[in-house]
Amino acid sequence: MIFIILVISAEVRGQVVAFDTKAQERVDSLNNRGAEILLSDIQEARKIGMKSLALSISSGYIKGKGIALNFLGNVNLIEGQYDTAATYYKRAIQTFEPIGFDAGIAYCYNNLGLIYENKGDYNRSLEYFIKSLQLEQAKNNKEGIASCYNNMANVNYYMGQYDKSLEYYYKSIDIYDSLENEAEISTLMINIAVIYELQEQYEKAIELNKRAILLSRKYENHYDEAIGLNNLGSNYYHMNQFYTASRYLNQALILRDQLKDKVGISSTLKHLGKVYQKKRQFDRAIDYFFKALKLSEEVEDKRSIAEILTLIGENVMSKGNTNEALDYFNQSLEISSTIGARKEIMRNYELLSMVYAKRNQHDSASNYITLYAALSDSLTIGEELASLDNKLTHSDQVNDKMKIYRIALWISSLIILTLILMILFRKKQTSKT
Repeated sequence: MIFIILVISAEVRGQVVAFDTKAQERVDSLNNRGAEILLSDIQEARKIGMKSLALSISSGYIKGKGIALNFLGNVNLIEGQYDTAATYYKRAIQTFEPIGFDAGIAYCYNNLGLIYENKGDYNRSLEYFIKSLQLEQAKNNKEGIASCYNNMANVNYYMGQYDKSLEYYYKSIDIYDSLENEAEISTLMINIAVIYELQEQYEKAIELNKRAILLSRKYENHYDEAIGLNNLGSNYYHMNQFYTASRYLNQALILRDQLKDKVGISSTLKHLGKVYQKKRQFDRAIDYFFKALKLSEEVEDKRSIAEILTLIGENVMSKGNTNEALDYFNQSLEISSTIGARKEIMRNYELLSMVYAKRNQHDSASNYITLYAALSDSLTIGEELASLDNKLTHSDQVNDKMKIYRIALWISSLIILTLILMILFRKKQTSKT
């Protein structure tokens, strides 16, 4: 999962407080300290946030209270406690609005967008990111603008809107390039590596993920480090290097457990299940899938739920249970269609066509092949790719830190052709008998 947490630094010295100025300074210090350790020591960060909130309330420091509320929202967001996080963000907005602190409101909108992204409610997520972007643009906060673009790119990626995703990724990269913001480069590298994996350019994905891990360790960003390790495991899985994949995935699992990152833990368990599935250890694989499913259901991560249901369907199909497999694929298809996760929709169309072809239900198989082909045609990348490639080639910072950012999506028609031939062959066999 692609994930960014924005934290408000205590840029609040201009507020005149008629109460305890020493308490105000203490609140500012606590908020800044919490921001520094949020991604490295989540439990200590929570304690600091609670201290800051209590002190800001008792001293009447309104802006500091809003910042502490937003910060506690971030803590709960990382831990996958979305309803609690949303409550904190909304309380922070209510605190900021009377004093006109638009910077704080923009951050809260951004973080609410992250909640709905993780829940798979992509349209609502984009609404909040756009609200945040508008406020960031109004005050020309380039850091905030870049983060909004990056988050909007992530949502469009999940929706299969790859052209739009590329457009926003470039806007984000262009701003970070101008700001020479090295700390954010690890996140961007991870995002780009995901696209390389989609292209089956695994060596490039591995290179970027390893460099992202080094940067995240430099800045003590354990969250990005865990994502990088998880994605390295995925890279090696696709290369059939299962021992190496498991090693990285287990490292990610340890970090994510320390962070209490339920979304991340679910993702890593899912990948470990895929490793065992590929090794034909089906019972062990399905145990991981059900553990991952339970966590994803707890945090209402609909896209993840849909993906795991598909994996469980593949697992039972491997054992010859086509009826049970159809049930899981249809459950997954219903969820992924509801949230507009087109990548997952395509995968279910593909698998449903296979199941029906296997059961000699040729009309149903042909129907899903047609649906698959129609959706694959809509997922092509247009001229934006060429201009993006050209711009990135001339970006000095991206050249130095990333070397290359060529992104393309190849939708293979081989599966469709194979299935069509399979159906035609079986029809001929049926007519002969």
